[in-house]
Amino acid sequence: MKRSLNCAGVRHVCVNEFGVLRGVSGEIRVAGAPASPSSPHAAKDKRIGMALIPEDRKTEGLMLPMSVRENLSFAALHRVSKGGAIDRARETKLVDELMKVLEIHAAGMDIPAGALSGGNQQKVVIAKWLMAEPRIILLNDPTRGIDVGTKQEIYALLRRLAYQGAAIVFYTTDYDELIGCCDRALVLYDGAIRRELAGAEITERALITSALNISSEDAAAGAPAQ
Repeated sequence: MKRSLNCAGVRHVCVNEFGVLRGVSGEIRVAGAPASPSSPHAAKDKRIGMALIPEDRKTEGLMLPMSVRENLSFAALHRVSKGGAIDRARETKLVDELMKVLEIHAAGMDIPAGALSGGNQQKVVIAKWLMAEPRIILLNDPTRGIDVGTKQEIYALLRRLAYQGAAIVFYTTDYDELIGCCDRALVLYDGAIRRELAGAEITERALITSALNISSEDAAAGAPAQ
């Protein structure tokens, strides 16, 4: 598993790898070993260690009426419980640490997640999965609908996680995110990888021409590919 920040170009890649979709072919390897998670529960097992940050935080990422504490600990109950009972002291400690690390601004960990701003809600979604200590983080448009300042905080966090050894794959519709955040970008067209870009190759021109299936020569001439 490479220590890099990678980008994929279709939503179903993320949800399929996380064990959500059925009837989708392909192979998944984690640290060189085949992995076939049949459900989200299997995907987040420590042998795979996968986490999914969904596109819609309000309907798929959070339980809005429940507290920030409950949302944060939900994906990592194994870390805060023993014999089927929640260790409140340990839960409070871990939740408090994550709220500080991600700078989640809230009046307390026991207020409803729905009372937070959009940016802080997104941080809670990310923090929830960080508590589960994932090895692989799948993100689907992770900064959609949040302010510029919070976006920069999330970018810095993802880069830090990548440097620490996490494998990060995210789908985004924002070319600037691809250019500014990614070590490698896979551009897909008609369900197949059209082009792989890395480092300085990741430019807006290369992304657009590849996404539209236009060759470099055609783009220079201003004509569509045949």
